[in-house]
Amino acid sequence: MSSKEKITGFFSIFNPIDGYFVTPLLIICNLLIFIAMIYTGTHFLFPDIQDLLDWGANYRPFTVDGQWWRLLVSCFLHIGILHLLFNMYALFYIGLLLEPYLGKARFLAAYLISGIAASIASIWWNGMVVSAGASGAIFGMYGVFLALLSTNLVDKSIRKSLFTSIGVFVVYNLVNGLNPNNGVDNAAHIGGLLTGFVLGYGFVPSLKNLKIGYSNFQQLGE
Repeated sequence: MSSKEKITGFFSIFNPIDGYFVTPLLIICNLLIFIAMIYTGTHFLFPDIQDLLDWGANYRPFTVDGQWWRLLVSCFLHIGILHLLFNMYALFYIGLLLEPYLGKARFLAAYLISGIAASIASIWWNGMVVSAGASGAIFGMYGVFLALLSTNLVDKSIRKSLFTSIGVFVVYNLVNGLNPNNGVDNAAHIGGLLTGFVLGYGFVPSLKNLKIGYSNFQQLGE
């Protein structure tokens, strides 16, 4: 049974299972941090900039002044509940599809590396902008999957439909981010996406070895 078939209800989204282990833990972590922010007085719809900075949002003057931890911490902060819900839905979707292919260690490593790279891209491109959110890391996971979909690791029967749906998601959000009034950190999105794309190709050799090993195991067991 695939991990997708095991998601039978709302609360099962938060239940770590085989093939869907890291994703729910990341979702829970993001939710708990947001709840903690609200509990300490941060507005749940329109948080103040100072509150975001206090919690670790990415801001070039602070980050490059030695507070490098903001590059990672900011990936777990969200600017209001709508921002959180959109990002968690996107994370749930890509995690359900991608984590079974990558496994726990690769999935978590790709997520964290993409998130940090997205934060670096943000402070490199933006000046006095306060940024936060998991979207850079999530775009990285979409980049990983796009890379894998260009190989034969994913079954040919579903490769085209997945490539189309994920490609539409990526293009739509990048185009939407071109509007300066939307408040979208497109630099982080692009930085995360490109990092994930490179990581995806970097994972290919080891994933092919795993696939070959698993095929041999099946043949021996028949």
